[in-house]
Amino acid sequence: MTRDQIQNSLDAIYDKVFNEGQADLYPSLVAGPYIQHNPLFPDGLEAIVGYIKKTGRIPCEVKRAAIDGDLAFVHVRYLDWGGHETAGVDIFRFDDDGKILEHWDVLQQVPKTANNANTMF
Repeated sequence: MTRDQIQNSLDAIYDKVFNEGQADLYPSLVAGPYIQHNPLFPDGLEAIVGYIKKTGRIPCEVKRAAIDGDLAFVHVRYLDWGGHETAGVDIFRFDDDGKILEHWDVLQQVPKTANNANTMF
């Protein structure tokens, strides 16, 4: 796989699947059984695709991404997801063809106030 293949997959996930709500595109970006590490979803595509279809658009803004070998780390600002602004980091593992094999995420609601002048982004 190349960095360009991974970047193209990431662009499709955040631009097309999340921002435009094209849930049916997600399976074409995945290979294998799709191993899911988010405890709210089982392995496989059915639950996550169903969630995206039910939710519709998931507005988001990619703040930064890093690719290291077969892994991509994406820092994301989810806008109004679940009624709240959420900071997230998605981690994806890719196969040799640039298809997703595995997914992890860490999500944190953005608080209204902070004890410093820094943002979460």
